[in-house]
Amino acid sequence: MAAFPSPAAGHEEKYIGDSLHEHIIRKPSATLVWMFDYDFERMNLRKGDIAVFEVDRRPHDECLALVEHFGETFPCQLFWRHEKWFAVTDDRSGKVTEDMTLRGVARCFIKDLLVE
Repeated sequence: MAAFPSPAAGHEEKYIGDSLHEHIIRKPSATLVWMFDYDFERMNLRKGDIAVFEVDRRPHDECLALVEHFGETFPCQLFWRHEKWFAVTDDRSGKVTEDMTLRGVARCFIKDLLVE
């Protein structure tokens, strides 16, 4: 008599790695980690939160990106409007220009849940 297949067959979770670090940072040589030392209201990120950026990830509308402009590196939200990219932070916004360099696009976030 044949046994019924397991109801969990086909629903197994993917292997995430030997550690949380391995799961979060899939490409160590192409990953930048940014810890916020201020609140970034528009993305609901607070002081102490961490964003993991991948250098080779393509930007998409409303993504969080790490951008360099005249030697200053900062996270901003990117928007694709009217065939142009726009960069927005809590206190600045404008069209992405030729002198701005995309350093990475966020892949995941780690929220700081410690209460002071």
